[in-house]
Order: sequence, then structure tokens, then C-alpha cells
Amino acid sequence: MSGSVFTPNLKAVPPETKTPTDTPPEKLDVVGGFLLKVAQYAVLILVGFVAIFFTPGTWASVGFDKTLFAIVLCAVALIATGLLALRSRSAQTVLPVSLGLFWGVVAVALLSAVVSGDIQDSLVGSVFGPQSAGFLAVLAVVMSAMLVLQRSKIMTMKALAVFGCMSGVLLAYTVSRILFGADFLPLGSFTEVTQSPFGGFNDLALFSGLVVMLSLITLLQLPLRGFTQGALALLVYMGLAVLAVVNFFSVWVVIGFFGLLLFVYVLSRDTLFSTTHEDKHTNPLPKMFLVTTAIVCVVSTAFIISGEYLGNKISSLTGVEYIEVRPSVEATIDITKSVYDESVLFGVGPNRFEDAWRLHKNVSINETIFWDTDFQAGSGYIPTLFVTLGAFGAVMLILFHGSFLLLGYRMFLRKSIRDSYWYYFGIFSFTGAVFLWGMSYIYVPGVSMLLLAAIFTGCTFVAYRASPAATVVQIPLANSHQRGFFLMAAIIIVITATVGALFAIGQQYTAQASFAESRATAPSAAVLAQAAATAFERFPDDRFMNAQAQIQLATLNSIMAIPEPTEADQEQFMVVAEQAGVIAQKAVQADPTNPDNHAVLAGLYSTLAAAGFEGAATRAVSSLETAQQLDPSNPTYKLIAAQMALRAGDIELARAEIAASLKLKRNYTQALYLSAQLDISQGNVASAISTTQAIIALEPNNPTRYFQLGVLFSSNDNVQQAITAFQAAIVRDPEYANARYFLALAYVNNDQSDLALEQLAIVQQTNQENQELAALIAQIQNGETVEIPDLSTDAPVSDGVVPAGANPTVSNGQDLTSDLITPVNTVPSVNNQSDTESQFEPESVSETSGEQGE
Repeated sequence: MSGSVFTPNLKAVPPETKTPTDTPPEKLDVVGGFLLKVAQYAVLILVGFVAIFFTPGTWASVGFDKTLFAIVLCAVALIATGLLALRSRSAQTVLPVSLGLFWGVVAVALLSAVVSGDIQDSLVGSVFGPQSAGFLAVLAVVMSAMLVLQRSKIMTMKALAVFGCMSGVLLAYTVSRILFGADFLPLGSFTEVTQSPFGGFNDLALFSGLVVMLSLITLLQLPLRGFTQGALALLVYMGLAVLAVVNFFSVWVVIGFFGLLLFVYVLSRDTLFSTTHEDKHTNPLPKMFLVTTAIVCVVSTAFIISGEYLGNKISSLTGVEYIEVRPSVEATIDITKSVYDESVLFGVGPNRFEDAWRLHKNVSINETIFWDTDFQAGSGYIPTLFVTLGAFGAVMLILFHGSFLLLGYRMFLRKSIRDSYWYYFGIFSFTGAVFLWGMSYIYVPGVSMLLLAAIFTGCTFVAYRASPAATVVQIPLANSHQRGFFLMAAIIIVITATVGALFAIGQQYTAQASFAESRATAPSAAVLAQAAATAFERFPDDRFMNAQAQIQLATLNSIMAIPEPTEADQEQFMVVAEQAGVIAQKAVQADPTNPDNHAVLAGLYSTLAAAGFEGAATRAVSSLETAQQLDPSNPTYKLIAAQMALRAGDIELARAEIAASLKLKRNYTQALYLSAQLDISQGNVASAISTTQAIIALEPNNPTRYFQLGVLFSSNDNVQQAITAFQAAIVRDPEYANARYFLALAYVNNDQSDLALEQLAIVQQTNQENQELAALIAQIQNGETVEIPDLSTDAPVSDGVVPAGANPTVSNGQDLTSDLITPVNTVPSVNNQSDTESQFEPESVSETSGEQGE
């Protein structure tokens, strides 16, 4: 070597020193050679195509598609390798400590799943989630499968070539959709620019950063022709373009530092790192590398320093707006402490961060728009595993990463690889693995990135084989009749288990895909209910039973709403009630830790109690209490309890439950609306107006109190004051759909139909499936006499909510001020005030309302 950490010596090198066990590979016959090629090509396809693989429609999710893709290819490699073992007398391989430690992580995850109390969710979850014990096992299998590429330079070259080409296809596709919009090649699956075959938008940013780093390494390491250098430079520029749109700050920092490190090193290597005077003249500076690296450094520095300004400009030019949020480091640490207080050794169980979040989240989260978001992950993937796998899992993960870094040190610094290609392959793989595992400490990457992390880790083990530091293990196989018999039995068991696992995972995949498709396309609730039942027969996921129970509950409520039910209606009610009870109980049995299942069961018992079924009310309260215990900070269950009490005629209990709900979330629209409806029904409007005004004086920036005041004014026929109050609510929360809805009704009563339609159009953006809203808009547009919908105890429309999941996204302008939540992307600094917001002051409502109250 030339003494460089980054640049191999491409001159002739002396033969590598072999360890005593590193003997020439056994010569294979035709069948053995074929089986080895099958295993190697399966791995090659995984490396090359995992980034872009998906099934059109993606009903089950892109992540599940890729997981199944990896499982199938690893199964092919495993079966081919097993059959190859039957035709070999011995095998040689490296068994790095790092690989063994990661299998230790899998073992801890399996133990944690067994003691978690929710084994199915912990093992595979609904869609084989990336935090499940099953997925961790898949990562370990992928790492191990890469070892079939040992000693095969040709196959590793092909794998890198295919990976490079597919990376270019993916980045070109992403850039094209950014330029031409989501209608450009949606492929039947990707309706938004922020969606892609790779996964989420921030995953694309991670992938872009990975491609930038690996392309720079390739430009520096290999003597390439001009066309190939240009293609790699184009990959870098496309990666920078995607990063500029996504604006992932942490990735900018990493690639900026990495580019600067390489740039400074190349400029100084002839003087600081040269061993002889001649080296200064035999190693010319790579011009394409210098130019490309300089551009990476400049662009990264610009976004690190002025990310908000540049992000705003690019968002305006492209029309792409994307902000992903996650629990902060502080919130994740708090959850970890709470979980460790209860189960320090094995945590809450794999894939159960969502349950831990519900149980232990800080109640102050209820003051944000994320109050009803059940985050499936914490501040990063590895910190999330610390919560779910406990102290044992945390120690094993840290040991795995520490051992992997030590392996890299031994490969490239202490006992460097002498073969220039294997040195390049090792640096390439090690850099990719370190980048991806490092980012997993501060971010929650999707399935694609985690599979790539496992792939690059395994490829590092392949390169490690060429290092003098590697210990090659000789494994005797069929060198005797007795050993051959046991080997045959073992291979048969492995193949049978592999095929059985493929069948089980395939059943889960088809169940999830068919149900998701039915939910999106089913023409009726009955068809969806049947699809849920069929899906449950394939895979016992409580979500299927929960959906079916909700459909049956809606049917019961519709029958209850019939003023004079016939005998046939009553018979149907009894049949549906019996079916709903069985289904709801199955949902609870399938996952007793999910509060939604208990809430649906409580709703069923509440409906039966209203129908006069003895003992139903007590069971409803019991189920609701269980749901509240599983989700103690959620105000929804107190509101449901208030509605149940109101239905039973217990006004005092209803008010007490409303107060308890507002104690958990003081700006809870549904509770305030129910309170206002209760005041209206009891004739306490004037008193309620005075009380609400007093509260507004103490909470002048609480939009929900202005909403409550507007509802009270509307019931008292004070239209102008109601308009003023609703406008004040919208000033403080432009996303407040219910305030806009009631403002539109007030405009209708004030003969201002055009203004009403403006508000309803905004409301409809987040309530596309609300039929009553669509009917109201049609009446106003047609100039018909507007029939105001019958307003029950529920607010008429849904306010904009943040989608649940590991990585929820929000629109720019939404309030993200909370110590418990942090945005992943750099948030552009923009001012989105509307005309109606600019001149409104809090005191104007209080003064006007005070005059009316007097």
C-alpha cells in the first residue's frame, strides 16, 4: 500500500499471506458449480434490486414487499447452499464476531417477544415491521447470505455494477417526478411526489447521501474511463438534487464532512502521505473527483448554514413540501426510563414501542397536534430497540456495532488488505454500513435502508476474508457416512423449515394486501366485512376483527336510529348484535394490549345498553376502563364515557367525564362541543357564554375556546358574534376544520353563501369522504334551500390529524413547538397568514361577547 487509508496501490503487490486454514477452495463438479451460482445470483439480485423492487398497487406496503423479496432470495440462497453442502466434503468461511453478536441480538429479541405478553405483534406484527423480532432475523440472514460471495471477485463486481445502475434509475425517477409532478410515471402506486419504490422521502435522502459517498469513494479508488467517471458524477449531482428538495440536515452534515475529508486528503496526500519523492509525480490528482467533491462540499455547506432559506426557495420552485416529525431524544429517553422501571432486562417487547408510547407518554403532548398519534418509533431506530429489547438488547447492539468498527480498524488500518480490488470493495461496503448504522441512531430508516445496512455489513465480511487479520474456519461436511447422514437430515429440516416459513409469511402478505385493497375499493360495508373475515382466516391480525366489529357496530346504530323499527328490523338487530359481540371479543383476544379493541367492545355494549340489554352498561364501563388503562393520557375514552352517561340520562356524570377529558386535553374540540351541546339542551346558554368568555380571558390563544363560544352564540341566534368567534379560532389555528365548518353555517345564515363555500372547500380537503359535507356544498352551489345537517353529540367534521406511524409527516406552517416532538427536515421559515388572520386581536372577541352577554 502507499500508506493511504483511502487509496489502494494499484501496482503489483506481493502474494497475500495465507493463514494455515485458508486453503484453495474445493473444486466443484457441474452440479455443485450450478448450485453455487444459484446462491450467488440470488444474492446478486438482492443487492442490485432491493432499492427499486415493489409490486404494483403496493397494497401490503412497500416495506413488506421488500421484506418478502429479501426473504425469498435468501431462501433460494439458503436452499442452494444446503444442497451444495451435500456435494462437498468441507467448506471454508470467515465467521466474524460481529455476525455472531448480531445473531445474539436476534436471540434477545426472540426471548423478549416470548415474555412481552403480545407474541404475535413482537414476532412479526401486522406487516412484518422493521422493529419485529422476525425482521431482525431477516437482517441477520441477509448478512449471513452475503458470505456466498467470498473469493468471487466477478460476482461482487457484477453486484456493484447492478447496484450502481439501479441507483441511477431510482434517482433519475425521483428527480423526474420532482420536476414533472406526481402524474409522471406513478406506476399505479405512487400518487405523491414524496412516495417512491424505495420508501419515504427521508429514506430517499439517506439513499442519496449513501450514493454520494460511495460514488466519491469509487471515483477516488478506481482508475475509471471518462464515461464511467461522468456517470458517477451524474449520480452525485442527482443525489444532491434529491437532498436539496428533502433538506435532511443530518445527511447534509455527514456528506459535507465526508466530502471535505476526502478533498483535503487528496490535496495533501502527495506531500503529507507520500513515502518517496517519486510518489508526488506518479499519482496525479483526479480532476473529476476534485471537481465533484468540491461541489459536494460547497452545496452541503450552503444547506448547513442556510437550510431554512434555501429550503423555502426550493419548496416554492418545486411545489414539494415535506416535513417528517418524530419523538424527541428527551421524549424517547423518558419512555426508556419508564419501560426499564417495569422490565429492564427485555424491555416492552419487539415492535411494541407504540404500546410503550401510549402508556408512558408525557400528557403535555395533548396540547399539540400529535395528541392522538401513536408513534411506532422513537428518535432513532437503535434508541427504539433500546426501549423494546431492554438492557440485554441494548448491550448486544452496542457490542455488535463496536465489534464491527473494530473489524474495520483491523482491516484497513492495522492489517490492511493487500489486494487492491478487495481493499476497494471493503472500503465501499464498510463506509456504506457505517453510514447507515450510524444514521439509525438518530433516525428511523425504513425497510429499504435497513436491508441495505445488512447487505453492506455482509459485504464487509466478504472483503474481510481477504484481510491477513481474518481467521478462516474449516468446516468438515460429508467426510464420513455417519456425518453425511446427519448432514442430510439437517439439510432436510432446514429446507422444510424454510419452505414452511415462506408459506406462513406469504399468507400474512396476501391477507394484508387483500384487506388493504378491499378497504380502498370495496363497494359496500358488507363486502369489506367479508374481506376482513377472509383475511383473518389467513392471518389472525386483530385489525381485521376490529374493522369487522366497527362495521357491525355501525349497522346496529343505524337500526337503533329507525324511529319505528319493524319486527324484521328487531330480528336483524339481534342477529347483528350477536355477531358483533363474537367478533369484538375475537379482536380483544387477538390483541388484548390494543385499546382500540376494548373501545369498540365498549361501544357495542353501550349500544346494547341503550337498547335495554341488562348488564350491558356495566360491561361497557369495564371495557372503557381497560382501554383507558392501556392509553391513560388519551382524553377520547373520557369523552366516550361522557357520551355513554348522557345516553343513559346521567347529566352529572356526563359533565364530570367531560371535565376529566378537558383535564387531559384542555383544547379538546369534541369535549368542548359536547359541553356546549349539553348547555344548549339544558337552556344554560347565557351562563355558558359568560363562563367561556372568562376562560378566554385566561387563555386568549386557545382556539378551541373561541370555537365553543361560537357554537353557543350560534345556538342563541347571535350570528354576527358567532362569525367573529369562529374567525378568531381560525386565526389561531388555520387548520381548524370544525371552526371553518361552523363559520360556513354562520355565513349561510347571514346570506353570505360565497364566503361559506370558501370555508367548506377548505374543510373538504381533509374530509373527502364526508357525505353530509358534500351534500351541504352541493345545496349551496345549486342555490337550494340549505338544510343544516342534524348535529349530534359529535362534532360534524374531522379536524386535520397527523397520520399515525413511525414517521408521521405534517405540512409546513403547522405548529411543531414542543420539547417532545422534533422535525427531521429543516423547516422553511415562511409566513402563511391569510387576510382574515392579519387584523384579528384576541380582545375583539371578548369585548363583543361581553356586550352581548350583558
